[in-house]
Amino acid sequence: MKDLYKILGVSADADADAIKKAYRKLAKENHPDATGGDKKKTERFKEINEAHTVLSDQQKRREYDRLRAAPVGADGMPEGFDPDAFAQAFGGGGGGHVGDFGDFNDIFASLFGNAGPAGRGRGRGRAQARGADMVGSLEVTFRDAALGARRTLRSGSGKPVDVNIPAGVETGARLRVPGQGAPAPRSGQPGDLYLDIVVQPDAHLRRSGDDIELVLPLTLGEAMLGTQVEVPTLESPVRLTVPPGTSSGARLRLRGKGIKHPEGGRGDQLCRVEVVVPRLKPDDVESRRLAEELENRTRPQKVRAF
Repeated sequence: MKDLYKILGVSADADADAIKKAYRKLAKENHPDATGGDKKKTERFKEINEAHTVLSDQQKRREYDRLRAAPVGADGMPEGFDPDAFAQAFGGGGGGHVGDFGDFNDIFASLFGNAGPAGRGRGRGRAQARGADMVGSLEVTFRDAALGARRTLRSGSGKPVDVNIPAGVETGARLRVPGQGAPAPRSGQPGDLYLDIVVQPDAHLRRSGDDIELVLPLTLGEAMLGTQVEVPTLESPVRLTVPPGTSSGARLRLRGKGIKHPEGGRGDQLCRVEVVVPRLKPDDVESRRLAEELENRTRPQKVRAF
């Protein structure tokens, strides 16, 4: 059975905070946006998401721990395995959450590396009675991914269905919309609809964990004298005060303007200053004289430690 704790690099008794911290670190390192679409790291990213989906949910984690510790029977399944309890823990009531697995067989394929056992007994009977699951791709804007949104799409039956995009979703996550896949061939329940999320990049804003980052270019005069600059945010532009004497690399914080947390609250927006130094033309004698005068006036300041 796949060791989800090992995937996240935490111990089996790790608390929720340790699991969350490990997940965020690994997800950031293996995110497709950070790895240039490297296929191996993209698969690793999906694996990290699946591990976090189970271990961050008390019910899923409890069932996983129980199966992980159970002796393996002659049929290759954990002793005492109950398809109904497993389906309830991993599928029931989980619709629409980021990182949900596919159908009943997909869960086994992920955790056990073999989808076969999921087709046995009562679990197989239910799967045959359902319509086929459907998988599609859903592109969302950077803003909708950060703040959450509601979209109307067409289900497997062709009817419109409202889909909740949870705040903080990232590329590679999968949304499950229960009962909106292909209709059942006869009687029975329709399959589920799975949507693989693709977040469109923003022209100016970048995500860093729960925060938003923005590169803020300033002229030499603005940085020296201080100014107010209108900067874009996820909602609408705001006026940011730049203190006098701000250097390149400084980060000016806009609190509560970052990624919205599902449990409440938000990250921040960090505006990283880049001072744009003007290039003087060789024949611009006056500007060169002013630059030299400014250098002579500020030279007593120590700018290097070596």
